[in-house]
Amino acid sequence: MIKKKRNIVEWAMHYRQIVIMVTCCLVAFGIYGLTDMNKNEFPDFTVRQGVVVAVYPGVSAQDVEEQLTKPLENYIFSYKEVKKEKTKSYSRNGMAIIQIELNDDVSGTDKDNFWSKFKHGINTFKAQLPSGVLALMVQDDFGDTSALLITMESKDKTYRELNDYMDDLKDRLRRIESIGRMNVTGMQKEQISIYLDSDKMSHYGIGANTIATSLFAKGFVTTAGTQKSAGYDSPIQVERSLNVVGDVEQLVVYSDPSGNVVRLKDVAKIKREYPQPSSYVTNNGVKCLVLSVEMKKGRSITAMGADIEKVMDEFKSTLPSDVSIFTITDQTKVVNDSVVNFLRELLIAIAAVVIVIMLFLPMRVALVAASTIPISIFISLGLFYAFGIELNTVTLAALIVTLGMIVDNSIVIIDSYMEMLAEGKSRWTASICSATHFFKSIFSATLAISITFFPFLLTMKGMFHDFLLYFPWAITIVLLISLLVAELIVPFLQFYFIRKPMNAGGEKKKFSFLDLVQRYYDWLIGRCFAHPYITVSVGVASIVLGSVMVSLLPQKMMPTAERNQFAVEIYLPDGTSLSHTSAVADSLEHILRRDSRVVSVASFKGTSSPRFHTAYAPQFGGPNYAQFIVNTRSNSDTEALLKDYRMKYASYFPDAYVRFKQLTYSQDANPVELRLTGDDWQQLKSVADSVTRLWRNNPYLMLVRNDVNEPLMTTDVKLDETKAGRMGVTNAMVETTLATRYNSSGISLGTIWDGDYSYGVCIKGTKADSSSLKDVADEPIPVSGGLSVVPLRQIANVKPVWTDGQIAHRNGLRTITVMADVVDGKNVMELTGELQKSFDASRLPSGVSAEWGGEYAESQESMPQILSALVVAVVIIFFILVWHFHRINTAVLLLVSLTMTIFGTSLGVLISGVMFGMTCFLGIISLMGILVRNAIIMYDYAEELREKEKLTAHEAIFMSAKRRMRPIFLTSAAASMGVIPMILGGSGLWMPMGAVICYGTLVTMMLILTVLPVAYWLMMSGSTKRREAGLKLENE
Repeated sequence: MIKKKRNIVEWAMHYRQIVIMVTCCLVAFGIYGLTDMNKNEFPDFTVRQGVVVAVYPGVSAQDVEEQLTKPLENYIFSYKEVKKEKTKSYSRNGMAIIQIELNDDVSGTDKDNFWSKFKHGINTFKAQLPSGVLALMVQDDFGDTSALLITMESKDKTYRELNDYMDDLKDRLRRIESIGRMNVTGMQKEQISIYLDSDKMSHYGIGANTIATSLFAKGFVTTAGTQKSAGYDSPIQVERSLNVVGDVEQLVVYSDPSGNVVRLKDVAKIKREYPQPSSYVTNNGVKCLVLSVEMKKGRSITAMGADIEKVMDEFKSTLPSDVSIFTITDQTKVVNDSVVNFLRELLIAIAAVVIVIMLFLPMRVALVAASTIPISIFISLGLFYAFGIELNTVTLAALIVTLGMIVDNSIVIIDSYMEMLAEGKSRWTASICSATHFFKSIFSATLAISITFFPFLLTMKGMFHDFLLYFPWAITIVLLISLLVAELIVPFLQFYFIRKPMNAGGEKKKFSFLDLVQRYYDWLIGRCFAHPYITVSVGVASIVLGSVMVSLLPQKMMPTAERNQFAVEIYLPDGTSLSHTSAVADSLEHILRRDSRVVSVASFKGTSSPRFHTAYAPQFGGPNYAQFIVNTRSNSDTEALLKDYRMKYASYFPDAYVRFKQLTYSQDANPVELRLTGDDWQQLKSVADSVTRLWRNNPYLMLVRNDVNEPLMTTDVKLDETKAGRMGVTNAMVETTLATRYNSSGISLGTIWDGDYSYGVCIKGTKADSSSLKDVADEPIPVSGGLSVVPLRQIANVKPVWTDGQIAHRNGLRTITVMADVVDGKNVMELTGELQKSFDASRLPSGVSAEWGGEYAESQESMPQILSALVVAVVIIFFILVWHFHRINTAVLLLVSLTMTIFGTSLGVLISGVMFGMTCFLGIISLMGILVRNAIIMYDYAEELREKEKLTAHEAIFMSAKRRMRPIFLTSAAASMGVIPMILGGSGLWMPMGAVICYGTLVTMMLILTVLPVAYWLMMSGSTKRREAGLKLENE
């Protein structure tokens, strides 16, 4: 007896105990994986940015540009990894800042290797720069985001005491394995300040250089040789001579052969003090230190948050009553809340889909179909865990999107099973035949949906690529698992639980909503076939109308982030003192803190905060800059506060720009930008000023400015070569004297250590912290070897001069960017379009070119990538259809029908009132997949009827449409209901995609069930005879 070979479905039915056991094990593994897998808000973004800062004291912005910025740019552009068109530089008085952006294909170890190579190379290159360049620093961690920002604050404790507590906290946190780098911001250190007295130095005939040279030799621990013995070598150390202020005062700075000495206290006043800060931080008006905690890559931020919370609770109990800690930003809580909300939405979605199925199908049938949802979800989660795919909003969104699709395969198979039961087949045969019969159809449909998301990974670059990296993989895993569940588990479940067809055995027919829908549909499809050209015209009209609607939809590629916090940036003119900037910042802070919706205001004066949100790039600090991180009670309070304060206080303070900045997922700093490029700086400034004035008259624009900055008033000292030469005074001598006297941080001489705490020792002039132009002109300059002095005005012309505060480059070319924010309620892309129409580039002077930036540039960069992905997806679908149907005309018909998704898409965006963004395109791909799936189910049956029953095209598609309405209606309803929680959740990122899928699926379902059958009939009319002729030809 020949043993019959079983197919996979029969094998699963025969060995059902094994299949059930494996399924239970995989579900259990998925439950374990859910508790243990890494959880984050978003996937890891590779921020391909870095900063080079070069310090060149006493040099104007123009000279910094020529002598420092240009050579550095030429060196930077010699690296092929650098994206030139996005590399920007700013030449300022005494400093150059260059922002480097790397190519989109540089990530992971390639990025780390580049920065290592670049740092080594630039240190070597420093030798080619002017000798006056004191420092050249590369900051490659510019893009690293803090998981937590924690303040250590006190009204009474000193910064040193606060730092001791902070060191204790860092030591405790360092034991947590998942914590990476920790940095402290806001520390103010005491220093020993030596205030030189010019009159006393003149009395003793000692110059500042003599004192500085003498003091440079003090205050260091040095190895002064080695004492070698027979069995041991012992280093000899000469103890430091500087310990306290008294010791510093007693230092001998000059002695003569007669034994007379001049001590430091004779010519200077020595103080231990906190110097005037260049920046400082407060939280709710209280001085504080800020600890930035970063997480190692590949770790779970929620697990790290739980560990940190334990440590913090223990640490708080050790603090005195006048010291407190406060968490400004807590990404661990944000992620935990985000994941919990998404899991809640997932559970609601599962319940919604189950309810929909139970409304339309008998209880037993509905339970069999619904049982595939948790089985598929948990097995998929287990595979996520096994493959290292973390749980974040992107992978959870993939789960929710596929939720309605999970039951599709099962519904189709169960529907076929009940039809076979009604035909009189045994339950065993019907179970196996229903699964086997539809395998090719549902496999092709699953493949069409899964594979069409992968083109995004081929065409998208940079942050968008990182964002979407696991979305296609998650979709594919879930749908393939649902396919296996439908083919291997559903046959046994339906065999065991569904023992008879609906309304079998002469039972009284119960009311069924599905029967009601079927009755109305039978009437509708009859009318459609009676008026085929009108039906097709309706389909074409929907495509045209949808295309027009999509073109008019408000666009925004990446939305704002839902956060209970926002940032405020305050800009004042160049040259503004930190005290004046602080006065403006304090006034605004008091206004904010009086509002009951505000929980805290962390204020960074003269500096910016650490990066606390992936897409929020910190600005470069300075005495004219301040930034707040404002925490509110809820996300809705954030929205309300921004509405109340953003426009009201934008220009409230004289000469100050105040930007209330809601956190977004976009990396563009300004919504509207116009970049003007050319060689002639004065000409560029003239054009930029004209555009700036024009934009300031536009009622929809606010905070209009450009990056030339305000002119900087400098004190210009020009030596009279004749007079100076006669007295032996050189430029270098004058520079050294003025640097010693008029540097608020002083000239560093060395360091005094008290345990692990260091005091800097520096020389300062008595007028270093406050002086006038007259003080500089009257400054005594040593002459005749320091034996006498003359006022500076006698040998030099001292006058105030206005100079450029900043010269900006982009791609190595001089570029002025005119920037603006947009008033509330106005769409940025729409306004940019209006500005472009009114801007005539042909009227620009020769040598000046213009380029639009901001959100428009981001859209222009990403839109071609997205559209390319859509085109590739359509091509893939076409070849899947050709492979499935073996007929090009059928594939072409379905390819054209994909455009019917446009109307449903635009309707969904309009009804929900959201912006058309990147996730909408993911929704369109999902709609295309759903359309193809349902069309395959319908056309497959029509082709089967034509082959087996020898029906005409008209008869076959008419019967197929009526028979397949039920599974198409059920699967569409399930897909729509599955994303309802995503819409109700209100996420700016995922709500648009949910709206597109929900409304788009329902609208597209109507077009599939009416237009597609008629289109098939019209295209295939007369094809029966052609097929018979073809078969006859093959058999000859």
